[in-house]
Amino acid sequence: MAISELTVEDVAAGVAEVLPEAAPVRPVRALRRGRSHVSWVLESPRGRLVGKVLLGCPRDGFMERLAEHRRVWEHGVLVPPVLAFTDSCPAVGGQPLTVFEYLPGVDAEETLPSVDADRAVALMRDTGAALARLHQVPVGGFGDAVGGLGVGPASWGAVVAGRAAWLRDAYRSLDGAPLALVEAGIGLLCRLADDVSPHVRPAVAHLDVYLPNILVDDKGRFRILLDLEHVRWVDPVMDFVKPAMWMFAERPAWADAFADGYRSAGTWPERWSERLSVATGLELLTGVQYWIRVADHEMREDYLRRLRAWVRSDGAAHVWASIRP
Repeated sequence: MAISELTVEDVAAGVAEVLPEAAPVRPVRALRRGRSHVSWVLESPRGRLVGKVLLGCPRDGFMERLAEHRRVWEHGVLVPPVLAFTDSCPAVGGQPLTVFEYLPGVDAEETLPSVDADRAVALMRDTGAALARLHQVPVGGFGDAVGGLGVGPASWGAVVAGRAAWLRDAYRSLDGAPLALVEAGIGLLCRLADDVSPHVRPAVAHLDVYLPNILVDDKGRFRILLDLEHVRWVDPVMDFVKPAMWMFAERPAWADAFADGYRSAGTWPERWSERLSVATGLELLTGVQYWIRVADHEMREDYLRRLRAWVRSDGAAHVWASIRP
C-alpha cells in the first residue's frame, strides 16, 4: 500500500482493531509525514491517540524495536507512551501499525522559527539531557546484526566489522557506486573502530535525533523525543551525528547547549572525538549507499562530499568538527 492510497478512515479502523477498548475511533487531523511513515491524531473514549503506519521499510526487528520503545518509556525516558502495536494490520493493507498516547505539541522544526534565541538554546540543553537519560537505560550488550537489539557481537569493533562486510556487499550491487572511495572509507572505519573499541560500552541509541523528532510545547519547551524506529544497542556516540549534521550547522551555541545538557544528566563519553569519527564514517558510508539506492541525488551528493572530506582527513573531519570554522 502506498502512502497516497492510505486514508485516515483506514487508520481509525486499524486502531480499533489493535486496541479494541479505544473504539469507536474518530479522525482528528494528520501529523507531519515522514519518509517512511504516516500518522494521524484520533479521538477515542480513552482520549486522543496517535495511529502511525510504517510504509516501505524492512520489517526485520520491527516488533522488537517497538518493545524496546515501551521498555525505555517504562524506565522514565521522555518518549511517547506505546499503547499497542502489530507488524501486520489488515485495515491498513497489512502494514505495521502502532498506537501511541497523544501528547499535545509541535515538532521543533515547525516551532523554532518563532522562538527566541534563549528559548532555542534551552531546548537544545533539554534535548541533550533527555538523550543522556536514554543512554543510561541498561542493555544486555551490543545488538545483533538484524534488528540491532538482543545479544550480538562482543565488542564495538566486531559490530563495525560486521557492518563493513554488509556495506561491501551492498555497494557491489549498485550501479555507479564510488567503489574506490567506499573501500578507502571502510578500511579507515575498521581501523578507527578497532582503536576505540576497548573504550565503548553499548547503550540504547535513538539514531534519528533531529528537529522533526523533538516535540515541544506551545512555548517552545522540550517535551519528548519522537520516532524511535531506528533504536539500536550501539555506541551511544552514534546519537551525536545527526544533531551535528542537521541541527548545529552554523549554530555553535546550540551545540554547546546540547553538550551541556548531556553532561548535566549523564557522563560524557570517553574518547568522544575518536568515537565520533567512527560514528561519522558509519553514517556516511551507510547513507551514501541508501541515497544511491533510492535515487535521491541531492542527499547522495551531500553525503559524498562529507565522506570524501572524512576519508581525506583520516577521520579528523568528523561531523562535530565541522560545526565551527
